[in-house]
Amino acid sequence: MKRLSTAALAALMIAGSLSAAPAYAQRWDGNRNNGYTENGRWHYGPPPAGRHVTPAWRAWRRGERLPSYYRSRYAAVDYRSRHLRAPPRGYHYVRDERGDILLVAVATGIIASIIANS
Repeated sequence: MKRLSTAALAALMIAGSLSAAPAYAQRWDGNRNNGYTENGRWHYGPPPAGRHVTPAWRAWRRGERLPSYYRSRYAAVDYRSRHLRAPPRGYHYVRDERGDILLVAVATGIIASIIANS
């Protein structure tokens, strides 16, 4: 009887952890979130799986590093069609989900300038 109850308890724990995973994954939405808060600290990018965090959006800031997650996701911007000045050597323009244009260093991902979508 003890083995049966232990096995049933283990099965319930596994089922509970499996059912919690999809709910956690549904909270992150790349169109509404660009980072998360964990223990009072802000982190850009999607949260690691299995952690209890609060996804949110925070405006990009000059001098901060654009995580590699976003460097590969954000579309490059044709500066000529947008009537922007040519980016300095080693920089390029990218557009985020909200329409803001960021001037980002290609090698390091440091944000040099932000043009807000108006």
